[in-house]
Amino acid sequence: MRSIDALPPARVLAWIVILALAGLIVRIAAASGALWLDEAWSAVLAHDVRTPLGVFVQINHDNNHHLNSLWLQWVGLGAPPLVARALSIATGTLAIVVAGLIGARRGPLVGIVTALLFALSPVLVSLGSEARGYAPMTLLLLIAAWYIDRYLSGDESANRPVTLAICFFLGALSQLTMAFAACALAGWLLLVLWRRKGLRTAAAETARLIGPALLALALALAIVFAPVLIGGTEFRFGSRQPFTLLLFLHGLIDLLGYTVGATVISFWLPAGAAILVVLARSLGTPRLAFYWLAVIAFPLTVAALHMMNVGHPRYYLLVAVALLLLLGEAVAAMVRAGGWKAVAGAGALLLFSGASTAANLELVRYKRGDPGGAIRALAARAPAGARVMIDRETGLALMQVAAAEAGYPVAITTACPAAPFVFADWFNGEKASPATIARCGKSYRAIAAAASRGLAGQNWTLYERVE
Repeated sequence: MRSIDALPPARVLAWIVILALAGLIVRIAAASGALWLDEAWSAVLAHDVRTPLGVFVQINHDNNHHLNSLWLQWVGLGAPPLVARALSIATGTLAIVVAGLIGARRGPLVGIVTALLFALSPVLVSLGSEARGYAPMTLLLLIAAWYIDRYLSGDESANRPVTLAICFFLGALSQLTMAFAACALAGWLLLVLWRRKGLRTAAAETARLIGPALLALALALAIVFAPVLIGGTEFRFGSRQPFTLLLFLHGLIDLLGYTVGATVISFWLPAGAAILVVLARSLGTPRLAFYWLAVIAFPLTVAALHMMNVGHPRYYLLVAVALLLLLGEAVAAMVRAGGWKAVAGAGALLLFSGASTAANLELVRYKRGDPGGAIRALAARAPAGARVMIDRETGLALMQVAAAEAGYPVAITTACPAAPFVFADWFNGEKASPATIARCGKSYRAIAAAASRGLAGQNWTLYERVE
């Protein structure tokens, strides 16, 4: 593998593109099945406000990832799942190329290994194949990192304050956790320049290069929250989980596990990530400050500030992006070292590839629970349409979007009298629906069900009334 470092830039780029195409195939395969809860919820919110302006001034919900909502509104509520997810698929695939180019700045082998990691990492495959804003945000984060990395190496063509401003602005309108990434990127630039030139010069240079980007980020945040502040309405959240250490650790460990394909709950995952960052100094990486800020400082800050909703793994996406970049450098360095280190590095890469492929195949197989299965079961029993009672509010968007995708007429109700069918959904960790239930004085039996696996999805059971 060390001979890869002798490849000319054009050949390296070709390999990165090939790996990106492989990542594209994986993401397309993972994008089958009807939209799961958060995707469906986003689609319904975008559809209900009717206009692009409504996306910005009427929704006021944390499930409104603005650029993604505009895409969902444009393609329509009944768009095929692959079309609804196309923005994420495209940006998730391009992110592989940019990550590979960032890695290639440390050598051809680093670039190719990094592209492989980004192509197969289960967290990026999952987020890059669902209709939400995380994949576009990841792409814009990486583009900004690519320019900053080049600027710090003395490349004057990377002196692009306007480009960075566009990345921060669109990144925040894709997903608000871009604000965390912006802090890490700005801090990386400042710390490196501080070490080289002193604090005063570093602060001035950082302000010149990234100041417009921070203003653009502030503008994006103002666009998101101004309708709430001006109109006096409440900004809504899909859930409000107060901070607990257990939730924080669960979310972070889940994220780390799905980053490297180790989809298990283990305290060795955050410990291993921290150790890798500490040892990164021996790599001579110019991105050491970024790794410390993104992988160590960011999660510790979340814990110190007791932020809410810390149990969601995708909250820590910045950690995954930085860790994969670092892993690309570390694995390549081991292979270059030769001997047992080369064997260990190659083994780690094979282990990552195998474990990640298994996790991705699980995502493809279970299709995030695929609510479309409920619609197919309804159509088999009532071809002309059906009236369905949902067991709780979360089922509304699931049924509405799945029915629109299939072009099947469904009348959805939440109250008695008894409907011919009942749709019950639940989250992982909750008690599964039983085989029989009673609603509105009537008995129902299960006729279809699905379970989800991975970072995203919804479990459900469809019941038919027993006459």
